Amino acid sequence: MGKNTILIFSAFFAVLILTSCASSPERTLSDKAPAFATLPNGYDPLNPTQPSALYAAAVSKAGDNVVRHLERKHGRPLNILSLSGGGQNGAFGAGFLIGWRETGRRPSFDAVGGVSTGALLATHAFLGTPADDVKLKEMYTQVTKDDIYKDIGIINLLSGSDSLKDTAPLYVLISKYITAAELERVAAASAKNRILVVGTTNIDYGQTWVWNMSLIAKAGDLALYRKVLLASASFPIVFPPVEIDGHLFVDGAARSNVVVPGMGGTTKPRPPLFGPGNVYLIDNGRLKHPPEALRRALGDVAATTVGVMMDQSMQTALTRSYFGSKFLGYNFKMVAIPDDVKIGKDPLAFDPEQMQAAFNSGLALAKRSDSWSSSPPNVGDLPPWVWDAIKANK
Repeated sequence: MGKNTILIFSAFFAVLILTSCASSPERTLSDKAPAFATLPNGYDPLNPTQPSALYAAAVSKAGDNVVRHLERKHGRPLNILSLSGGGQNGAFGAGFLIGWRETGRRPSFDAVGGVSTGALLATHAFLGTPADDVKLKEMYTQVTKDDIYKDIGIINLLSGSDSLKDTAPLYVLISKYITAAELERVAAASAKNRILVVGTTNIDYGQTWVWNMSLIAKAGDLALYRKVLLASASFPIVFPPVEIDGHLFVDGAARSNVVVPGMGGTTKPRPPLFGPGNVYLIDNGRLKHPPEALRRALGDVAATTVGVMMDQSMQTALTRSYFGSKFLGYNFKMVAIPDDVKIGKDPLAFDPEQMQAAFNSGLALAKRSDSWSSSPPNVGDLPPWVWDAIKANK
């Protein structure tokens, strides 16, 4: 974590005692069922032992799930894309997507999932035209922190604010790039049996809610579409939570840094109908961080601890996504930011120089023939025999 995040967390702990005396209105737990969201396994968030009615048609056959349903619709294996969180490092994903298209090898994705900064990338990655790539480049190489958040002031902090920053600028940015025209295009893609989903964290229920953005677009609800994107990118404590239907949401990466569309189902899926498809995962972060002696100061310890927690969320998500891909009978392919890229340690810095470096690294990596890894990294969480089994299954 860099200086910006250290200062943010130092400020948070400094005002914590003062704000504890401020009164905030009590809330009532919402029991409103989500019209467009499920748990990652496809079950109903408010009735988690039952499959969601959202995908009832797709899982109506024994051993079926959304992926098999879409295979049947398309008559071929699928190309699935998942975009992780990472704050300013989403510039890597933008660069990679553009470089990938320039090689002529980037497919049209049948399903796209995004979390946090990956959610902000997801719509234009899903739509997939050169004009959409131009917008991705603008979003991640022509912005600064002033386009993402602003200070809320000490008075608001002391009066019981639920965050350290105001994300009104981010909502303006989202609204600039997600217009009624984009919504119509997403809806049109939905009619062609393509699906776009975004992950958020419901902090009232302690759950990951995966929103079907295709259905939201089909319903024409532009305001909800934008709010879900804002919620998915609302880093907790720093950015304010977003309320939807009485539920409170923060950054999807707070609980799961990756969502892969179509993993849900009531039973183990049957083999692929038309042979193995592909699950492509773009990790907008580094797989490895060099060890470094931590300064024993409150801000450093707090910020670095949060960084470790987020890294663990990513590692868990990668491993889960890998095994999920194998259960689907699909190829798993992932990329991440190379270790030598100068992206800094603060994903919330939104530093133009660091974002350009991340963008350039993604652009270059996509053009290499060996850019993809076929398994997640071994960081010591699983015993050697598990990884031997993974390697044998490549």
